[in-house]
Amino acid sequence: MSRLTRPTSQTDVDTNVVAGYAGGRKVGTRLNFRTIEHEGGFVPLPPIEQAEAEDEQQEAAKAEMLAYELPVDSWRRLTCEGTAERPPVRFVDGSVVSTTAGVCRVDGVYRPILIASLGAMELCMDGRHLSRPNDGFKAMIAAAVVSNRIASKLIEDLRRELSTIGIQLIALESKDFGPNYELMRRRTWDFLKQEMEGLEREILLARPEVPTLADGLLERRLTTVESQRQPVIGMVKRNLRQYLPDALASLLYDLEPGQRSPAFVIKTIHAELVSWYLKLAGGAIGPGAGLVRLAMPREYLDRQFDGQRRFQEISGISRRLCAIHCREESYARFRVSLEPIVRLEEQLHAVLPPIDQFAARLRLSLGRA
Repeated sequence: MSRLTRPTSQTDVDTNVVAGYAGGRKVGTRLNFRTIEHEGGFVPLPPIEQAEAEDEQQEAAKAEMLAYELPVDSWRRLTCEGTAERPPVRFVDGSVVSTTAGVCRVDGVYRPILIASLGAMELCMDGRHLSRPNDGFKAMIAAAVVSNRIASKLIEDLRRELSTIGIQLIALESKDFGPNYELMRRRTWDFLKQEMEGLEREILLARPEVPTLADGLLERRLTTVESQRQPVIGMVKRNLRQYLPDALASLLYDLEPGQRSPAFVIKTIHAELVSWYLKLAGGAIGPGAGLVRLAMPREYLDRQFDGQRRFQEISGISRRLCAIHCREESYARFRVSLEPIVRLEEQLHAVLPPIDQFAARLRLSLGRA
């Protein structure tokens, strides 16, 4: 089982590597590597948003205290009012742009080698102005492979050859290992997504005192005791996992824009989170459109705010997020997106290292002469 050391900024990705490929082709021969162009007709890998919704289905998380804010028999729609004492002023998101560079066959099992441009970024809001701090961007080019039953010497040789062309290797074992190629391809992509989450985590932990919103599952980004005391909000856009009993879950679809559910507690393997649902936007849409789930570390919320103040803070934060939600109808997910996150995504995709030239290098390096 092997992992990589992450670079800390875009400058760590060397785009001017010139190397001979003889050693790489020897490694490629030992891997029985052959190139694949343009994903080879495979089913597209999921966008991060969909993958996170699927991850949430599998997380060992459950609603632990439904009566955190209101008794269960008093649950009702709550209108978001007031001003938050510590609203989010920093926004963090990440991205994975990947392609299948080739396939190898070791010990009778086909497994893909995926290559990806990974990145995470933060933007800070001051009034209506968004800016990126100098250390607010991290990126890498990485290749990933399922390493079950591949000799450690071969993995190390592959790592060395890829490093000479500016690519870092993620070689991890999968508990789902087997001959199902599509499953192996998805698990390999999951490795890349985990590294992207690691980059996000580094940015989040760099300034733990700044109120921050992270786009995605909070429980996958805050995994230490110290991080549970951070003023961080996670925002989930696709709600496949049902934490509430049917009688309470039906209330969510009656929410109007600017209304939220009462807050409740979710227990995960890493922490306890205070969570609630918020209707960001409305219109002539289905009942679930515009609905997001928000979460904050309970450790932070209970320490920082006593009694009713914590629920006033939740309402103030929710009101603030409604005020900055995306209104550009040309953006496909505008009803569940925030304007700072949309701008962040645009910047992040503009500065991520280009993947095509690195995929070509990998194919040339490992491909047979």
